[in-house]
Amino acid sequence: MAFIIAPISVVWLFITLVSAVFTADEKTADTDEITNYIEKIGNFALQEFNDKHQLTHFVEAKNYFNFEQEPALLIEPKIIVYNEKGERAYIMTSKRANYLDNGEIKFKDKVDINVSTGAAYKINTKELLVNTKTNNLTSQEDIIYLDEHATVAAQGMTMQVAEDKMQLIGKISISQDSGQTILTRDLSIDQSNSQKHYYAKSNTTYLASDNKIYSQGIDMDMRKGLVTLLGKVKILQKSGTTIDTKALIIKQSNNNEVYQTKEKVHYQSKVANIHATGMRYDTKAQTIKLTGGVAGRYE
Repeated sequence: MAFIIAPISVVWLFITLVSAVFTADEKTADTDEITNYIEKIGNFALQEFNDKHQLTHFVEAKNYFNFEQEPALLIEPKIIVYNEKGERAYIMTSKRANYLDNGEIKFKDKVDINVSTGAAYKINTKELLVNTKTNNLTSQEDIIYLDEHATVAAQGMTMQVAEDKMQLIGKISISQDSGQTILTRDLSIDQSNSQKHYYAKSNTTYLASDNKIYSQGIDMDMRKGLVTLLGKVKILQKSGTTIDTKALIIKQSNNNEVYQTKEKVHYQSKVANIHATGMRYDTKAQTIKLTGGVAGRYE
């Protein structure tokens, strides 16, 4: 048995989003103004080896400045990291970086990371620390991660580059090019095996032009345009209509969204109170199809 409700009032939701915003200082050091150095090397290059005499890092920069009481400064650094087989694992570039006494490298501002698997990361942050022993990356500063079709803001990050896995820490804001905004916490991004998988187990708010949706977590396949809102889900419309369900799947394609679930659904509006099992909601056509033993009451 199917029950169709149409049309649903179009709701324009104007969003003022307050989130962690990072404005990168894009000014690179003017080398003519650097005068307090004790050593300067142009076209700097450095090779690093492990205990087995295997090449682990190749560091090069347009200029290298050594200071007496400050970390060394690299201008336009490029770092090539090698795996245990001697193959290029990834390449990192930036406008500037500090070379620390312990061998770690602290990138400043914008960082581009290109992994041998084909994955690419563009990151804006005040500081990004490269651990030259583990090759992992960390930052305790605000992060802007620029994906192909989304911009992700977070309050910090850790990353296992060789595994193509990133953990964004704290409050998360995902702004999709198609207009949706997703608010959650502690987001994992997995780009291994040519996938682009976002997931979080924290309470999540999904903001679209016509709906505000609350859930207990999120799982996103960015390549397929599939969003799964986990646990209990509540859809709230500006008109006051609410839809309660679980495990809601959102299919994003061609500037449209289709919400689907096979779980129990409770639809409540000013004039109707309906229970069903299963739903298909086409947001562009503004139609909802409720299925599976639909029972309703009208006022």
